[in-house]
This record gives sequence, structure tokens and C-alpha cells, in this order.
Amino acid sequence: MILGNSALDINVHDTYFVVGHFHIVMGLSAIFGMFAGVYHWFPKLFGRMMNNKLGTVHFWITIICAYGVFFPMHFLGFAGVPRRYYTNSEFPLFENMININEIISMFAIMAMIAQLIFFFNFVYSAFRGPRAPMNPWKANTLEWTAPVEHFHGNWYGEIPHVYRWPYDYSKVDANGEYVSGEDFIPQTTPLAEGEKDGGH
Repeated sequence: MILGNSALDINVHDTYFVVGHFHIVMGLSAIFGMFAGVYHWFPKLFGRMMNNKLGTVHFWITIICAYGVFFPMHFLGFAGVPRRYYTNSEFPLFENMININEIISMFAIMAMIAQLIFFFNFVYSAFRGPRAPMNPWKANTLEWTAPVEHFHGNWYGEIPHVYRWPYDYSKVDANGEYVSGEDFIPQTTPLAEGEKDGGH
């Protein structure tokens, strides 16, 4: 998007600015989205919780290192360093940029090592993590009512009946109290007398 501005694009086209900007905007959002998906669905996959402290350490090291890799690339791009070059050692113009490349390499190595924390957390928690409750995230949606077992179908007996909107949070009664006693109401909770579905 930012390179749609021709005044900027003329100067940074096909430089490391493109690499840095693309990976911060598109790459990191995809990567952290995948990590979030693993942490979110892990209880449903294995019936256990991942270690929260290790997850926090993994997140902070990864995001700091990711920005340590891709943010300096913007400055390389502003200096005119072209992308897709195997080495810039043949260009004396870019010799003063070597320090930035070294910083990028150090952050990249640290980011790779940090992923060992994630893999350890994943494997260890799959076998030794604490047992997850049925609905660890206090979600309203129906999938968190299904047991974590291997059998045909998702639920024993009849399929649960859905009464409410999937995002029925913060429903209070006339006294200002939460309808279900908490700040979430599962879809399978029948509507109280006089209560309207938040989705309609």
C-alpha cells in the first residue's frame, strides 16, 4: 500500500525497504495469527493447557526479534541497498551498512532459538500439561461444549440446541447483574423469561 505513493516508490523500489515493510505488515500478522491459533485450540486438540509463562516468554522474544530483523531493513532500503542480492560486498557504497546487516543477523538467530521454547512448550504440554477445563477461554460458541475425545461425531446423544447469538457477552438484568452470573453466556443456555437474544 505504502509503495502506491510514486514519490516514495521511485526511491525505495526493489530495495530492502520492500522486504522489511512487507514482512512486518504481512509476514508477522500471519505468523502471530498461526501462533495464536495453536495456543487457542491446543486445549481442544489435546485436552491440556500450554504453559502460560513459556508462552509469554516466547511471544516477547519473538516479537522483539522479529522487529529487530525487519525494522532495520527499512533503513537499508532508504540507503538504497537492493534486495535479492547475494552479497553487497562488491559495492563500496554499501560498506557502511554492514553493521545493520550484522544486527539483523543476530536478531534472526535469536528469533530462531526462541522457537525452541514454543516447540518445547507444545510437546511437553501435550503430554504433561495441566488438564484443560471444557471451556478454558469462557467462550460462548458451541465448539467448546464438545468433549475432547476420539469418537464419531462431536457430541454424545443429541446435538446441543442453540438459543443465543455466539457473542452474547455482558448481558445484565434490571439490577445490573450478569444474567448467568458471569460475563459470558454459552449458546446452549436457554433464554430467561423476557430476555431477548443479543443477536436479533
